[in-house]
Amino acid sequence: MNENFRAKWNDPAREHRVNAIIHEWHENRPAQMDAIVDYGFGGVVTNPSHRGSYEDFLQSIPEFAKIVAELEEHGLGFWIYDEFGYPSGYAGGETLKGHPELEGKGFYMRRYVAYEPRTVRHHLDCESDKIIWAAKYPIDNPVMQESLVRYDEMTPVPFTDTYVEAELNTAEALFVFCVKPAYEGSQCTHNTCSFSRYINIMNPDAVDRFIELMFEPIEKAVPGVIAKAKAIFTDEPSLMVGYSRDYEEWPYAIAPWVEGLFEKYEARWGESLLPKLPLLFEGAQKGGTTRSRFYQLVGEIIAENYSGRLQAWCKAHGGTFSGHYLGEETLYAHVMYYGSYMSVLQKTGYPGLDVLECVPERYSYSTAKHTQMAARKMGASGTMAEICPFSHIEEFKQAPYANMLGVMGLLYMSGVRVTNSYFTSNWEEFAPEKLQGANGYMSRAQAREFNGYIGRMSTMLEGLQPQTDVFVYYGFEDASARFVPHHSAHFPADTEIDASCKRITDAIFEHGHDFLYADAEDFVAAKESGCISGTKVRVVIVPAMDVIDADALDALLQLEKQGLQLFFMERTPNRCIGSDAPVTAELTAYSCEEVLRALDGMETDFRAEGGSKLMKAKFQRDGHTVWMLHNGSREDACVRLTCPVCEKWDPLTGNIDPVEENGIICIPALQSVFVIL
Repeated sequence: MNENFRAKWNDPAREHRVNAIIHEWHENRPAQMDAIVDYGFGGVVTNPSHRGSYEDFLQSIPEFAKIVAELEEHGLGFWIYDEFGYPSGYAGGETLKGHPELEGKGFYMRRYVAYEPRTVRHHLDCESDKIIWAAKYPIDNPVMQESLVRYDEMTPVPFTDTYVEAELNTAEALFVFCVKPAYEGSQCTHNTCSFSRYINIMNPDAVDRFIELMFEPIEKAVPGVIAKAKAIFTDEPSLMVGYSRDYEEWPYAIAPWVEGLFEKYEARWGESLLPKLPLLFEGAQKGGTTRSRFYQLVGEIIAENYSGRLQAWCKAHGGTFSGHYLGEETLYAHVMYYGSYMSVLQKTGYPGLDVLECVPERYSYSTAKHTQMAARKMGASGTMAEICPFSHIEEFKQAPYANMLGVMGLLYMSGVRVTNSYFTSNWEEFAPEKLQGANGYMSRAQAREFNGYIGRMSTMLEGLQPQTDVFVYYGFEDASARFVPHHSAHFPADTEIDASCKRITDAIFEHGHDFLYADAEDFVAAKESGCISGTKVRVVIVPAMDVIDADALDALLQLEKQGLQLFFMERTPNRCIGSDAPVTAELTAYSCEEVLRALDGMETDFRAEGGSKLMKAKFQRDGHTVWMLHNGSREDACVRLTCPVCEKWDPLTGNIDPVEENGIICIPALQSVFVIL
């Protein structure tokens, strides 16, 4: 590396350091500003005051303008948190005042069966808004213990907004579909802020109202502030159709709803959804294509009307829309909260995630890896991570600083390039007489070390993409095809793909092999070139899936003929999305051990061996090969390198040390280092 880069490494720019999240400033703000600079932070995530009413929020904006000016005077960058309360879109409850039509909605199904002729009457209950569809279907009873609905033989039934009456013949079923608020038992009522109802993130009018309340007053009072901000920070909007607590059961299992949804489905997919509505809620082996298409559409609507709309507004004012969403860890959550998480994320300006599990042994590698996939598809330079050490807090507190170092290395190895953090500092130590009560996890010395660590990792990895040719299949079609709404937060047994993903990604990552996620769209596009985002694909690992995209499977099999190593983990898919037809190709299932042996056998000019949990990722910078090595264990590791003469760059200390050919280096517990060839 040249001297200019070494200088940047020695003193990382503020843009590469951590941003402290400060919603409410200490009463001695000048002293806290000085402490932020002294502790080596790069900037802050902040906002007009959240205390009091919405009117108080508006009246606090002039003070916010002073804060921005003071930050600029101190050379500190800033992000703007977009909310008064939580989650984003809530606006202190103001968004829905006088606008009940903007509330988040879902629709549910009621099923009535006749085994002999009967009259069925359905009255809308007090929790619901209106009936939106009703139809009856014949039932087959091939054997006494079976009742199989013939979904392709729908007969519409007249209905009003509040009432349905139908005459059912022997072996018929009536299905009634009703809209209600997406509220009880959801994130609305299980959060840290309020029990208030929430907006419909599929509704553009609701999002425009949110912009009007939260974005425009700040820009109007502080002209140009959106452009000056590093980005706008949004916080966990969601559909509110999933339940949050496993100790609650509710009478409604609801799917996302917005006016015009059925028409949008027909326009998007060229067929009516109405005959297949029951398949969104039941169907077992049937209806996978309908469910997958439905949730893909839901994601596209949110992408257009929430993340895309907010990014467009920010871009028009010279800024960028970022922040993070909910349930990054699993595909099940991606479907439940957003329909298609990847669609939503790719419409942001800069994708982000949050980390609640800040104990390394509990951290999910897919948390950052999923978001890294969106960044790759967008061509973004990386991702943002919000650090929230809130889960298993007592375990975290046993060694907070070491735990946080361990998680940060994993995040930066997996695409994170910006950190916004609730991992707080003891500001009082800086000025005991001025900052009384401003306590946190890190001492002044630790904060300086921590910011240097993050700053150097970010400096080294800025703009770099991982150099791996191992891809894990992101099976959205399987998760969405098997997803049906539930009456509680108990995850159903068909989250097989997430369990399989965790098993294989934990195994390969902790065995020292990096990977990227890629989806059906990626593999179809790679069919001719064999490349994904410019990288030649050598290995594809498909987790346990029942349903797979037909075109993607065809592309994978063609790539396998060209030399791709293709591994179906634990089982092979049975059905193809699009036709719901059986998979006819002869496929082979593999175990984790077989995959690990294959990965270990791949030729490489670099090996690092030692420690019980050594992880590696490869990058290229300025003509040099950069290996990031992370010691995931709580014991120091002596690592033998198989490579020519190189240098070890330690981001915690800043030290750069030569390493002899095939030398040994020490990596402290839970820390990362770089080896430069």
